[in-house]
Amino acid sequence: MIAPFYCELSEKYPSLMFLTVDVDELTEFSTTWDIKATPTFFFLRDGQQIDKLVGANKPELQKKITAILDSVTPHQK
Repeated sequence: MIAPFYCELSEKYPSLMFLTVDVDELTEFSTTWDIKATPTFFFLRDGQQIDKLVGANKPELQKKITAILDSVTPHQK
């Protein structure tokens, strides 16, 4: 349901890295990252989790991405 929107976001924001993981195939990953529902979106900076969103909430996903972009200094973009 949210996959096409997620794809659009990845094209709209090429300075960010967007990844998808099949948690049914990578069960150890879902355990390690404590994924209890899908979709779950993790926001990382320098290898550290800075935010998380559980559920297919398009406006909230867009809001979190915008907030992350706004928090990046110009030389990091």
